[in-house]
Amino acid sequence: MSLSAYEDLVHELARLDADSAATTAQAARRLERRKAALASVRSELDAATSRVAELCSTLRQSTPDLMPSSAVEEAEAAVDDPDTALAHAETALREAEQSLRATVRAAQRPTLLPDVHHVVRELLVYGSCMIACLIGQLIYLAASGGGGEAAWWVMFLPPVMAALVGYLLVGAANRPRLPLTDRNGKPVKAVVPHNPRLGVTLAVCTMALFAYFAFFA
Repeated sequence: MSLSAYEDLVHELARLDADSAATTAQAARRLERRKAALASVRSELDAATSRVAELCSTLRQSTPDLMPSSAVEEAEAAVDDPDTALAHAETALREAEQSLRATVRAAQRPTLLPDVHHVVRELLVYGSCMIACLIGQLIYLAASGGGGEAAWWVMFLPPVMAALVGYLLVGAANRPRLPLTDRNGKPVKAVVPHNPRLGVTLAVCTMALFAYFAFFA
């Protein structure tokens, strides 16, 4: 073998060693990036899991099974490209966070009929209480035969009690299940309308209806 050929082989071997070292360094950097991305996904997943468990406890709902099913594990194992698997995981985590934020926003709205105006909600609650009160009064009227001093008590007391019960129920219906928060995440005291004037007005109407059936009908 000539000296020139030997030098060529030495240069080729050096080039191959340099390429191998560069490939190894590139693979090491890629592995470190994957480890960092995986650690980030795991951290975000743990935070989301804790948030879901906290919300379920606050809303008094059973915590769902957050462990991956065997089908999901098999699908993840079938992905040949780890970068693709990490991208899918990050996309799924973002979608889960969006769903979680949507759930929180829904829970921060009034409990009963969150899409309607609060006056409609209060009218429904107070009206239901007064209808139940009037039905009870009419049952008493039919059983007692009507008239008498007791009819005056029945005309006034049940509507007043129904208005008080409606006041409490309206507060529960208008109160959100989760408190509103400011930009710093601190709870903000929610303004819960009760509209007692509406309850009093309906109570007076109930008294007038009972008086009509008891004394004039």
